[in-house]
Amino acid sequence: MMDTEILDLVKAFTPAFLGVVGIVITVIFSAANKKLNHQKMEKELFSEFNKRYDEFNDSLDLLDTIATLSQLKEIDSLIEKKKMYHLLIDYFNLCAEQYYWYKKKRISAKLWESWHSGMMYYYRNYAVFRELWEAEIAGDGYKSYYLEKGKDFFKSK
Repeated sequence: MMDTEILDLVKAFTPAFLGVVGIVITVIFSAANKKLNHQKMEKELFSEFNKRYDEFNDSLDLLDTIATLSQLKEIDSLIEKKKMYHLLIDYFNLCAEQYYWYKKKRISAKLWESWHSGMMYYYRNYAVFRELWEAEIAGDGYKSYYLEKGKDFFKSK
């Protein structure tokens, strides 16, 4: 009689036990899959942003020839002026995208710190860079760069 009671108990609790095991396996698999997808996205963003930065790299050296925003405005060649202006705006947009994905936790703090360090090189060393940035975020301009009022990825981490 006792064997029958034990067998009945086993039959009664087996589906619940298997259900719990199934849930645990699902949670573990889901967490592993989420981590893998996050790493894949971070790698894609890393590759894309570094490729885009490489396209800017040589052109940003032109900042050595222009010290201030007023000097940028004084460049005789309208084509050169527009090219430099658009280069900086495009670079600001790249920085904004990197910051956006960092805030969305799609890129790691370590990766963001590395990129931010590079961004700060230009911000600290070139007045034209700082002046144009300040002009860009004045008024409601900050919204174009995914920023909240009072936030600035050049002035805070």
